[in-house]
Amino acid sequence: MELPGKLLSRRGSVVTIELESPEKLYELDKVQDSVITLNIQDGRSVSPKQRKFAFALIGDIAKAEIGGKWAGEPELIKRAFYFAMDKFYGVEDFSLSNGRGNMSDANTFINMLLEFCLQHNVPLSKRPLDNLDDPAIASYEYACLMNKRCVICGLKADHHHITGSKVGIGNDRTKINHRGRRLIALCREHHDLFHHEEKERMAEYHLQGVPVDEKIAQIYHLNYW
Repeated sequence: MELPGKLLSRRGSVVTIELESPEKLYELDKVQDSVITLNIQDGRSVSPKQRKFAFALIGDIAKAEIGGKWAGEPELIKRAFYFAMDKFYGVEDFSLSNGRGNMSDANTFINMLLEFCLQHNVPLSKRPLDNLDDPAIASYEYACLMNKRCVICGLKADHHHITGSKVGIGNDRTKINHRGRRLIALCREHHDLFHHEEKERMAEYHLQGVPVDEKIAQIYHLNYW
């Protein structure tokens, strides 16, 4: 059951909503003991930058022919990932068009494509950090750590502790708790660069670093308690 309405106010975790059809309020009497989900619709249209990057990624996946030449058709790949948006993210009739799509769903779609590319080592024609907005960059940072790919260039990478999360000289990395520390995935070349110009490069690429969670700790054999 879906009851559309307008958000009037928010105070902490309490929200006030005015329903479009007040006469349907009686429906709430049936779900007093149920969980109600607040679904927020993004009113912003898909940007030309998002659309262009998404189709570039689809083209890159097609060129890589993951699964054989039969899978090298961009239209087939597009349809497969559109279906995945419905199956895994609950976005029905996903679209990158101005009239039907929105920015939030487009970011989810792009990050799904990027994660596929990272997992299958698909060469990219466009650098992600030049084509993502800030919310999508955070998801890409996490995906790069999970797949051990440099967030700057996509090459094989290891983790780098960003400032404020570094392991101090004299401390044993095998004994330090990494909960709350922030990491970023970098190849050897960019790892060396960040040791000297971390603040400048973080600002340039709008990077924040990723707080260590249990999955990341397991992948990099880090203590986490």
